[in-house]
Amino acid sequence: MAKSADPKIVQEIRRLALDPTRVQTIKQATLDMLGQHLTVDDVCDTIIEWIDAGERVKPTTIHSFPGLQGQMAYEMKPRMNGVLFYIKVALVELGNSDERMLLMSVHPDHG
Repeated sequence: MAKSADPKIVQEIRRLALDPTRVQTIKQATLDMLGQHLTVDDVCDTIIEWIDAGERVKPTTIHSFPGLQGQMAYEMKPRMNGVLFYIKVALVELGNSDERMLLMSVHPDHG
């Protein structure tokens, strides 16, 4: 099985998910969530449940998002409303006053 993210990073993801005001979505993730009738709060709750259950948070590298290429992102594959989802998040400005979690992907997992 592929490696999980550093436990400290996983806890940062959880901490930011606890405060949806610190969560932003890119346009595609927003459209995907609307298409599935999901809110940021729904996704944050699911991320917290996923982490609390000890499920894997997989590190990956961002390749195509302007301004974040080469930075780390983190993937999860939880179920929401009985559907397997692919969620990809990035941590931005961690430790700064404008720190936030960026929802980059929130869509049914087709893989």
